[in-house]
Amino acid sequence: MRWKLILGSLFVVMAAAISDVCAPTAAAQPAAAKDFSKPCIVILGYGLNPDGSMRPILRRRVLTGLATAQFFPQSPIIVTGGNPRNGQTEAAQMRRMLLMLGFPDHRIIVEDRANSTVQNAQFSVPLAKKAGCTGIILVTSSTHQGRADQNFIDAGGTILATVSYPDGDPTTNVTQLVRDVMSPMLFLG
Repeated sequence: MRWKLILGSLFVVMAAAISDVCAPTAAAQPAAAKDFSKPCIVILGYGLNPDGSMRPILRRRVLTGLATAQFFPQSPIIVTGGNPRNGQTEAAQMRRMLLMLGFPDHRIIVEDRANSTVQNAQFSVPLAKKAGCTGIILVTSSTHQGRADQNFIDAGGTILATVSYPDGDPTTNVTQLVRDVMSPMLFLG
């Protein structure tokens, strides 16, 4: 019983510390104002191997995006990433994996020109708006989330949520988990 009290206290202290570090941005919307009726799920690319195959981090992002899409059967997935290697783009490889796993082709939007996170945002936000989405659920890795969120906000996107897969940096992963859990209460983007 004592360990539960200690763990709970530790969580509250971490949440308070994170709330000071992660102050809400002017572009962030209150949780109550977010419309999840038709979000676009945007999976950010990650550099391919020299032979054009997917690295483990990219495969994890695709699996995370696919799991997220199961909760939103009306929503498309935007796969974004250029950076061709051996004739393959990140977006093409993500699309191929989604199809292999049974995701319907008509729900996949391919953005294969972006060569950076800034371009992922600049090219994906208009595609989400054209698809009639109410906002974006971003899928990336935990060490990439803060920068990616800001790039999409700067590009005019409405970030409904970000699903980040832990990518091996324990400090960042714990910090991001606390931020993710607390964001609806703190109105973080």
